[in-house]
Amino acid sequence: MINKVEICGVNTAKLPVLSNEEKNELLIKIKNGDNEAREKFINGNLRLVLSVVQRFGGRRRECRRFISNRVCRLNKSNR
Repeated sequence: MINKVEICGVNTAKLPVLSNEEKNELLIKIKNGDNEAREKFINGNLRLVLSVVQRFGGRRRECRRFISNRVCRLNKSNR
């Protein structure tokens, strides 16, 4: 059985966890235009975004807005 931790309707157990080495490798690939690496990097950082949401106890609607905002920022910063 997987430990299911749900934050804002997202099962965090299914989100990838990236090591610092993986993050650095992905950033290099992203700079070279690899869109698959970019997606993996963004998904790897969603867990961090969700943990911040949980820590500060946002309401469901505010949660979705915060997550959307952070994903947009990740997208812009990696282009």
